[in-house]
Amino acid sequence: MAELDVIVAVPSDAGWEPIRKMAQLLCSYLDSEPIYVDVHKSLQKPAKIIGAFPRLKKGKKKVLVIAYDPGQLYAISQVGIFSRLYSEIYGWVIDSFWAERIPRIATTGIYNHIFVTDPGDIDEWQKAGVASVSALTWGADIWSNIGQRLDIHKTNDLLRVGRQPRDWEDDAATGDQAKKLGLSFQGRPPFGNSPAESAQHLERALKDSKVVLAFTNKISPTRYTHPTKEYLTGRWIDALGWGCMVAGQIPQTKVSEKYLWPEAALEVPYDDVAEGLYKIAEKLKTIDNHYAQQQIINTLENFDWRFRFVSLFSNLEIISNNLERDIYEIFIFLSIFNKSL
Repeated sequence: MAELDVIVAVPSDAGWEPIRKMAQLLCSYLDSEPIYVDVHKSLQKPAKIIGAFPRLKKGKKKVLVIAYDPGQLYAISQVGIFSRLYSEIYGWVIDSFWAERIPRIATTGIYNHIFVTDPGDIDEWQKAGVASVSALTWGADIWSNIGQRLDIHKTNDLLRVGRQPRDWEDDAATGDQAKKLGLSFQGRPPFGNSPAESAQHLERALKDSKVVLAFTNKISPTRYTHPTKEYLTGRWIDALGWGCMVAGQIPQTKVSEKYLWPEAALEVPYDDVAEGLYKIAEKLKTIDNHYAQQQIINTLENFDWRFRFVSLFSNLEIISNNLERDIYEIFIFLSIFNKSL
């Protein structure tokens, strides 16, 4: 029997497919399956009423709630979930920058520990009354298909992914200017009929592209991004993990400071497309397959989810022989690859 249940409280849309896949990968090391819940029920009155009462902690299992934002920590109190017996309860909040949304249930002792995705968020969570909090940062599953990633045959120079600043938003206009500089350009990858299919379209586009446009949320805000805080998003890590250089504005966060390497990104102006494309064209003259492979290796070393799982299992005192084996194989692979450079 698995030692840990994993409750996944994230929306069903394509943007959260990386976290659903992460949860599946995590559960593969636990011999279990993720427990998906309706995120709307976490915010309804029954869950909040139940969450206001002390919880009896008993039983043999522990539980981890993967919450897309702080309010989803109430998922543990949903009808159908609250009656399950757990000896310890943990939370992993993905959009932890929403400190103003930290719910009461996070401060009452129901949760033994809460993980946030940027060390810069820890102070605000502690000030809000969360006694035990640390960071498990964003990641990606690089190791599962490392051979496919390193088999590089990129034919497209520049790819647009996700929201962009106003001056970069028009794909047709960007494509026309790129063409004048001899650059091939691909606009937003198509959406599929399911989140998984949309993710496949994105992966194919990333694998085929040398540079990806991605600006910090401070430069390209929208209704669902934080109005003042910057943060590193999954599209950055996915792009790096497919051997791309990211062109745009780097988010100023502790995660970026700690994990991004100098050649990971190219700063280009958000309000001058011509100047930005010129800088990209000049940089592309120095980019080759070796560069792309190094991007992938650096992403494996700095962002693979398995390294986050090692920290998680250590905190929860869980042993996974399969995880230990994979980490050992990654270290051997990195040692051999780096010696071959």
